[in-house]
Amino acid sequence: MRNKKILAVLTAAAILFSGCLLLTACGNKREKTTPAGENTGAPEVPPVTETLPTQEAEQPTADQTAAVPAGTDPLTGLPGYDSDRYGNAKPVAIVVENHPGARPQWGMSTPDILFEYEVEGGISRMLWMYSNLDEVPAKVGPVRSLRHDVYELALGYDALLIHCGSSNIAENMMPTYDGSYTRIDANKTSAFTYRDTTRDVAYEHTLVLLGDQLRSYVSSNGLNTVIKETCKHPFSFAAADAQFILTGGNCNSLHFEYSGSYTYTVNYDASVGKYGMSINGNPRRDADGVQCAFKNVVILYVDMLDLHDSSKHQDLVLENGGSGVYASNGTYTNVTWKKDDVTGMLKIYGPDGSELVLNAGNSYIGLVRSTQKGNTSIK
Repeated sequence: MRNKKILAVLTAAAILFSGCLLLTACGNKREKTTPAGENTGAPEVPPVTETLPTQEAEQPTADQTAAVPAGTDPLTGLPGYDSDRYGNAKPVAIVVENHPGARPQWGMSTPDILFEYEVEGGISRMLWMYSNLDEVPAKVGPVRSLRHDVYELALGYDALLIHCGSSNIAENMMPTYDGSYTRIDANKTSAFTYRDTTRDVAYEHTLVLLGDQLRSYVSSNGLNTVIKETCKHPFSFAAADAQFILTGGNCNSLHFEYSGSYTYTVNYDASVGKYGMSINGNPRRDADGVQCAFKNVVILYVDMLDLHDSSKHQDLVLENGGSGVYASNGTYTNVTWKKDDVTGMLKIYGPDGSELVLNAGNSYIGLVRSTQKGNTSIK
């Protein structure tokens, strides 16, 4: 059994023995919402029979793509990246909340990769990733607390991880891994954050990260920003000027759900080659009014366990791997994924079992509860 599960079991046992459930949740504490008609059998995504749009070539396999050329952004595959300056830079991963009181988030449209995942009570939270420290925008947030699953996710990419507080299970893991990885708890310093009180929301929805001050903090404290060699190229990308179709069928619209209160639809806009995102029927915009749009949309179905603590924390069972859907350029394909161990990188594979090749551009990766698979629809 993996270290994280041992930690989780021991932590839960100690808490129950003492009769004092100490794990605390951030944000609104609600019962998990189960959408009416939820299909727990997790059927395969239904096939699409419409005619495929005309594109230049079909989706390549990893062995059909050349080694990553110099000047390629490691998280987007786009050219023009300063490899001389950033070739050894860690990516930056920031935990950002998605409670209604946190919306619209500052910097929401800016991450190279946006991971989203369920935490407790049916609410979701996000991990925003940037290729290097200099790409972090002027304002990001609200920044929130770290869960053990997302700690593991960030470890796999050797990211410079930033959060505000953490769950008890995550705290118990940190002594094992902090010596080899770089992490900053904004709850322990105010050097690069401030509380934005211009909105009429609860205090926990106000912590804003300032990009310039973060860079100064990292530099002045001599924090390690050099990435491990094995983590330099976490994704495979097609050439930036290619427009690969995906062989599953058309995907002009993709709907998926974290819970009945967190439902998403992405609609393909051929004029820009991206999927514009909506949440609960409304455009998902950042604090500047820019709608979030992604070149790649990846939904990964993940098993989840209830940790049975007073805060209703969940455990994303990342070691089980699973299935998923990848949409790009108005088309889709079915995928699989796995994460071998606590510090292993999450890897995604195409229908033939080879590593998935993404089209060059920004990506949304949603970790959706397996029992919500039946609520995914493709048009």
